[in-house]
Amino acid sequence: MEEKKDKRIVVQSLIGTKQLSFYLRCLRSLIEFSKDHFDLHLHSDGSLSQTDENFIHAELKDAKVTISNSSLNTDHILDCLGGKPNCQRFRKESIWGIEFFEPLFFNEKDPVSYYLDADIIFLQPFSGLFNRSKTENGAIFLKDTQWDAYCLKPFNFLRKHKKPEVVEGINTGLVFWDKRVIDWDYLEWFLGETSLHHIPEWIMPTAQAGLANRCNAKTVSPKQITNLYPNAKITNKTFGAHLYGSYRKKWIEKLNETQNGNDVKLEHITPIFTECKKQNIIGYSFKQTKRWINTRLNRW
Repeated sequence: MEEKKDKRIVVQSLIGTKQLSFYLRCLRSLIEFSKDHFDLHLHSDGSLSQTDENFIHAELKDAKVTISNSSLNTDHILDCLGGKPNCQRFRKESIWGIEFFEPLFFNEKDPVSYYLDADIIFLQPFSGLFNRSKTENGAIFLKDTQWDAYCLKPFNFLRKHKKPEVVEGINTGLVFWDKRVIDWDYLEWFLGETSLHHIPEWIMPTAQAGLANRCNAKTVSPKQITNLYPNAKITNKTFGAHLYGSYRKKWIEKLNETQNGNDVKLEHITPIFTECKKQNIIGYSFKQTKRWINTRLNRW
């Protein structure tokens, strides 16, 4: 820890009592391998007991950790969202609303927020991920090279009236925002446009893909932080892996086997960021077809 410089970065995540040991394993790997100094703030879904919180502090003893209960923070967030009824409704009704809005309003004095899902495990030392200069005037996400995991249908791109405009596949397992560039009018419109909400759990990723199209958004190289679909590959350039729930069990087994027999010297990796590109109906239709083949035919 002594080589890390204090930049007062606060990395945030959302956890609950379910699968807590797994999430703490991932968060420990973040603390172990990041050479950027940070404090860690955990938003809970309201399910953590005092015993759970004591366990968290014991397991993450090498970092400064604070915990807040999102269910007790509702009034504050709704006040911050005053005049935006669709945003308020989404925050009250959806766990994905908590995941998005809580980090933005945790520290209103800091214009930049850093959020990571607690199911990203880190595998090698890295530095430069929490770099303010890379986030300023925009946002940073993971890159999804497999799907566009959005709630839209391809024909939504052909609407005659206001239509969604999104960037190509982003994944919101990692979300850094310069809060000053968020287009709140677009967000309020999209969250109220229920005819576009074909897959509820992907509403907020789609909303963020639209917001990303309105600022200088980037993604981390997918070779460096990889979304672990069944056909994913981990290489010596990979310093993080996003363990999707659907495929998590098999990938954890593979990672355990690799780590138990791995005597290779670890690299020190600097993240590569790439600017997001706007998606179109052709590219989106291709990704939707690819997803159908993957999930319906189990062909990867």
